[in-house]
Amino acid sequence: MSNEVKFTASVVNYYTEDDVLVMGIGDDPTEPENYLIISRFDDGEIDDSIGIQTHLSEMETSNAIEKVILNRTNFIVDIKAGKEEKVKASRIVVTFSNDNIDYVRLKNHLSDIFFGSSVSIN
Repeated sequence: MSNEVKFTASVVNYYTEDDVLVMGIGDDPTEPENYLIISRFDDGEIDDSIGIQTHLSEMETSNAIEKVILNRTNFIVDIKAGKEEKVKASRIVVTFSNDNIDYVRLKNHLSDIFFGSSVSIN
């Protein structure tokens, strides 16, 4: 499956709820049409504890992220082969629409979510 999903995001949220690290990126702060949620709940194998959900998928898929690439204007998530059908994408490309995105905070939060996992962060 080669299905690249692209959208422009205006908001990034981070929070911890019941020991679950969560990061949400979307195109609207209250009712996003396009979004990406990555979460980590340490329960067993680290990679199995990291999940992803998008506006295209009905549920979170664990152990699906191969690699993430982050720079000041884009966030790219490559999905593992075999998980693409559940996620409904092979790659997700998010372009940030404004300078309100705190790049350092985003980078730090990603480091926390993927710490000790097999996911490559570039």
